[in-house]
Amino acid sequence: MRQVDRARAGQSFVGRWCAAGLGTVALVLASMVAAVGGAGAGSGTLPAADPARGMSARDAARFRAGEAIFHAEWQPAPNVSEGVDGLGPLYNAVSCAACHGGPAAANPADRFGGRLLRLSRPDGTPDPVYGLQLQDRAVPGHLAEGRIAINDEPSVVRLVDGREVQLDRPRPAIADPAYGSPAADLALSLRVPPPLDGLGFVAAIAAADIRALADPDDKDGDGISGRVGEAVDPTTGEAVLARFGWKASVATLAQQTAEALHLDMGISSLRLAQHGGDCTPAQRDCLAAPSGASAAAGGAEISDTEIGLLVAYLEGLEPPSNLVLITHPPEAAGERAFAASGCHGCHWTGFTTSQTTMKPHRARQGVRLFSDLLLHDMGEGLADNRPEGSASGSEWRTAPLWGLSRRLARIAYGSLPGLLHDGRARTIEEAILWHGGEAARARDAYAALSQADRDNLLAFLAGL
Repeated sequence: MRQVDRARAGQSFVGRWCAAGLGTVALVLASMVAAVGGAGAGSGTLPAADPARGMSARDAARFRAGEAIFHAEWQPAPNVSEGVDGLGPLYNAVSCAACHGGPAAANPADRFGGRLLRLSRPDGTPDPVYGLQLQDRAVPGHLAEGRIAINDEPSVVRLVDGREVQLDRPRPAIADPAYGSPAADLALSLRVPPPLDGLGFVAAIAAADIRALADPDDKDGDGISGRVGEAVDPTTGEAVLARFGWKASVATLAQQTAEALHLDMGISSLRLAQHGGDCTPAQRDCLAAPSGASAAAGGAEISDTEIGLLVAYLEGLEPPSNLVLITHPPEAAGERAFAASGCHGCHWTGFTTSQTTMKPHRARQGVRLFSDLLLHDMGEGLADNRPEGSASGSEWRTAPLWGLSRRLARIAYGSLPGLLHDGRARTIEEAILWHGGEAARARDAYAALSQADRDNLLAFLAGL
């Protein structure tokens, strides 16, 4: 059996026991945990994560099994081991962990570049040649679609006290297109991978509590008109509340996981069954390539059971812990300045998980998310002019601020380009100054603060 590392070996165990059912988790868990826990930075995997406190033994076993899949490096088909291959033919990353904050891969050719490029026609439908996402890598014998080229468009913002801040707007393009010149009206949207901390808590917030914050007609007159994102439930065909993704376009973690596997790695599932991922009819060689479909995965390259284990891992990740002590004078003053500037109008901290959540250890817990999970028009400066789900080209879901300190550490480490959906902001201050539309009033209030108050506010946010 061809294995790329011990975490990959862990996934081969998953493929074997998936066909037999979850009753065998206990028999192979030790092997999978050893596979992940024994992998170091040299193999391109992250250290083992800690499951959430209060998790049952069964949920902890599912968490560890999902962790093995999360770190597994997929291989092109055909592979001698049924059920553990199917990468590409066109792809962006070889594993989930490669996109979400891990150390650099051992093989430079397998390193994720930090950004993805979403594509569509002006109406949001897939481009007939390049699909929904630019795949900048390919398995041997195939051509990658191209590479991301970025030209920064600089501008200067002057604060009330006269200090100037340079902002750089990234203008993406497709360089070296392998399948013909892109359409002139092709919509391009740079994206960085979203943070994963505490997703189980986000999933456990009652939909009614999110809807209660919506004010699409701005009836209270505060200039903020957040509205609920919606997605189509693939099982019923009905519109349901969506809370995941940069544009609140995905309703469940299972669907978000299936879409990431499909677009980023070319892995098919029962939810997105096309082998070859985002390959289009114009890419005939891609569609004709061998697949990693197996009987164990129900004719797909990853089974619903394995996606369920990935979701169990994501749901089991602990929420981020604050680094600041709110009783410390600068941070306390910074939180007051944050509220006084109106930032709390969208960056909501009052959610509580539902009493009826399927995970008892998650029930009735406060979620200091710093997001209302609603869509807001953020103005022309942040607009990608690309509709997605129910969001327009200028609407974005309020980005949760918890875990901001971790993202700043990743920026310093070099595994994250920057803040905001496309990584354009190198600092928290730049991110604030990019706010427009419904957030323009809060942005201007920040710009009018004294240097001391701005420093306190930034210190508060940097510790979240």
